[in-house]
Amino acid sequence: MKRAIFLLLAVMVFVTGCAEDTLEMMSRDTRKDVFRETSRFAPIPEGYAELTIISCLKTHKPGIYPYGSKVKGTPDYVMLINIDGQSEVVKGYLSKENSEPRGIYDAEAGEGMRYLFKKEIMLTAGSHRLLLALPEERVVVKRDMTLKDGTANTLRLEPIYRSINLQRSPGRGSLGSSSFMAGIEGFWVYLNGSAI
Repeated sequence: MKRAIFLLLAVMVFVTGCAEDTLEMMSRDTRKDVFRETSRFAPIPEGYAELTIISCLKTHKPGIYPYGSKVKGTPDYVMLINIDGQSEVVKGYLSKENSEPRGIYDAEAGEGMRYLFKKEIMLTAGSHRLLLALPEERVVVKRDMTLKDGTANTLRLEPIYRSINLQRSPGRGSLGSSSFMAGIEGFWVYLNGSAI
């Protein structure tokens, strides 16, 4: 039993350490020439593509958990993007939200804080390595993408919320539903409507 607990703790420390190392690497700005800010109304120069990165997610209100995150529900909750070594912190547009359930398992039902992260950039057409992170959640998403010359593209990130109220069911494993109150464990990533 002690050995199993020790092994579990060792794995948790390793995974946490890997996430911390990746976040630290992402925050280093090793290049400045990969992308620049733009708007949808500017013409796209030859050899370039436009990319709008957008994510809408929900967290709990600040201060509801005495030992929990002091950042969730505040303007300090940010998204970090890194494309080919150029990084930037993206602040979200923040608003209070109290939504009724839209079904039996609505992960965003209830009172919380809604964030809209949006960044419009111009970068060279071709292949790029993209890293997106929520440092407060220790969530890092890595994707490769290819953008065609002269195109306007949308990269949409949909949150995958952690599960709450887990129960063991004999022979069936864990049961539970996801909720924004439990935090975010990852993202579904879509480029122009297709999963990548």
